[in-house]
Parts: sequence; C-alpha cells; structure tokens
Amino acid sequence: MQIILYDGGYSMVERQDKPELQCNNCNKPWWYDDFDSIFIQCPHCQGELRRVTPEEPFRHR
Repeated sequence: MQIILYDGGYSMVERQDKPELQCNNCNKPWWYDDFDSIFIQCPHCQGELRRVTPEEPFRHR
C-alpha cells in the first residue's frame, strides 16, 4: 500500500509505481490503466488530466 499526498488531500493505493497522470482541477493522482478509453477525464471531478513528466512533476502538498 502507498499513500500519495497531493494538494487537496491524499490517496491510498494498492500499487507501488508513481502516478502517470494528475487532475488539473482536484490534483488527484491517476494511472493510464485506470481508464478503458483514450478519451479520459478525472472520474472524481471530470477535470482535465495532465501527464506527469520531469518538466511538469506531480504536485504534492
């Protein structure tokens, strides 16, 4: 189990890899395999998801 702190809260997940996506609105972490389609949005708030990259790292608290 991993606890991921983000701006606005935390997520407890059963995986050890780092998040691949982050919501621009609520900041929740996501992974590509959470979705069945290439047309994706945040399931929590329907916000736009951005890819986490070294240039745009995951936003923590």
